[in-house]
Amino acid sequence: MKKTVLAFVMALGLATPALSQAVKVNVGFTPVIDYLGAFVAKDQGFFEKRGLDVTITQMPNSQSMPPALLADSLQVGAVTAPSLIQSKAGGFPIKIISGGTFVTKTNPNGAIVVRNGVIINSPADFIGKRVASGALGSYFNVLFRQWLSDGNVDPEKVTFVEVGFPQIGDVMRNGQIDAATIGQPFVSRIEAAGIGKAYSWFVGDFPEGLLSNVYTATEDWVANNPKAAKDFKEALVEANAFIKSNPDKSHEIAAKYLKLPPEAMKNVPFSNYSVDITDAQVKAWNDIMKKNKFTDVDVEAASVIVK
Repeated sequence: MKKTVLAFVMALGLATPALSQAVKVNVGFTPVIDYLGAFVAKDQGFFEKRGLDVTITQMPNSQSMPPALLADSLQVGAVTAPSLIQSKAGGFPIKIISGGTFVTKTNPNGAIVVRNGVIINSPADFIGKRVASGALGSYFNVLFRQWLSDGNVDPEKVTFVEVGFPQIGDVMRNGQIDAATIGQPFVSRIEAAGIGKAYSWFVGDFPEGLLSNVYTATEDWVANNPKAAKDFKEALVEANAFIKSNPDKSHEIAAKYLKLPPEAMKNVPFSNYSVDITDAQVKAWNDIMKKNKFTDVDVEAASVIVK
C-alpha cells in the first residue's frame, strides 16, 4: 500500500525533494587519466544511484577551476595539489572533498618528454631550452622546477611556456618547444607518433605518496551540501574499486571522456587512485610551493580537508 501511494505521489510531481530531485553537480577536469575515477563513477551510475546528477566538463587547466567554483558554474573542481595550495594561500575558500591520485615510484604519473633531435644527457642540458607545461605554476611545472633544483640546476635558466595538453604533440612536432612536462595519455601518444621520447619519469623521483590531484569545492557548497560531498567521495571509492577489477572497460571509459580512439588508450597505464588524504600530504605541497616562491604563507591541512 505504501509503495502504491508513493508511486502515485511521485507521478503527480508531489514527491519531496529528497525523493524526486538529484543534486546537480558540474565537475571540472583537465584531460588526463588521473580523473578516471570521476569518469567511471559517472559512466557506471555510481553518482546517480547516490542522488547526484553529475556533469563532467573539460577545463583548460587547474588554474581555471577556482574562479568557476566561485561563480558556481562548477560545483566540484578536480585540481592539482599546487592549484589547491595557491588558491587557499590567496584567500580562496576551497575545501578538499576527496583525494584523487598520488605518486608512487613504480608508477609515476608524469614525465619530461624531449623532442626527437634534442640532446639531453643530464638535467643541466635543459638550460636554455623551451619546456612546455599545461600552465605555469601547475603540478608538472612546479615539480619539474623542483626536480631541476634538486639536480643543482637553476630553473630560472629554463624557458617555460604554457601549452594545453592536447596541443603539446603538434607544437613539439613543429619545433616550437624542446620538451614538455606531461602525463598520460599524452606521453604514450607522443612516443607512438615518433615526435619525442620520455627522458625521465621525474615525478617518480619525489617521495612515495606525494599528492597529485584532489576533488575540491567551495566552503559554502560543502556547508550547504554535506551529504552530497560525502556521497561524491563514496562514489569515487566504488569507482576506484571498479578500475582495479575492470581494467579493459575502464580504458574504454577513459577513451570516451578524454575523446580519444579506444585503441589509443589500451596500453596507457592507470594512475594511482585513492580518496584518502593526509595532513602530511598537504604539508609536503605547502613546503614545495613556498620553496619555489609560488606562495609565501603556510596552508594548514586542517583548513582545507573536509573531515
